[in-house]
Amino acid sequence: MSDFHFEEEDFQQTKVSRGTLMRILAQVKPYKWWVVGFLGFVGGVSALDSIFTYLTKQIIDVGIIPGNRQALTDHIILFGVLYLLIAVMVFGFIYLAGVLGERVRYDMRKQLFNHLQALSFDYFDRTPVGWIMSRVTSDTERIADLVTWGMLDVTWALMNIATATFFMLLINWQLALIVFM
Repeated sequence: MSDFHFEEEDFQQTKVSRGTLMRILAQVKPYKWWVVGFLGFVGGVSALDSIFTYLTKQIIDVGIIPGNRQALTDHIILFGVLYLLIAVMVFGFIYLAGVLGERVRYDMRKQLFNHLQALSFDYFDRTPVGWIMSRVTSDTERIADLVTWGMLDVTWALMNIATATFFMLLINWQLALIVFM
């Protein structure tokens, strides 16, 4: 075999351990206030999303069926204001997700650069530089995406469940209890 033979590592499907997840989440610790704002915007958008369904019910029950033009006008204005608010909040969480993702990427690349500088020359003789660069780039990208968009998905799902439960109980608590059984 030649001196330049390189066999790529074979990674098996492994479960993510709690320790690994905590190490990944530690990447956003320096940006906790950005995370709080991000999660606040995501939670707000998710809650408003559920409010639109309830508000549509109110428009029909209070404004359209009884023919109450004033109530209909008030509800439609509220609907429009809430849509403007949701647009601002969507912009906010997308902006903060981008900022968080880029900062996590930057910090991780800086840490990886320092780590690579500390490795022996022997490692670089055995491992192709292109492979190292590919791993550094793709791994930091994946972790940054997991931290930002993964948090978004989890928060969105939990808020949707919570607000749907709230409105189910608000509209008809007896029927909601039957659904939960």
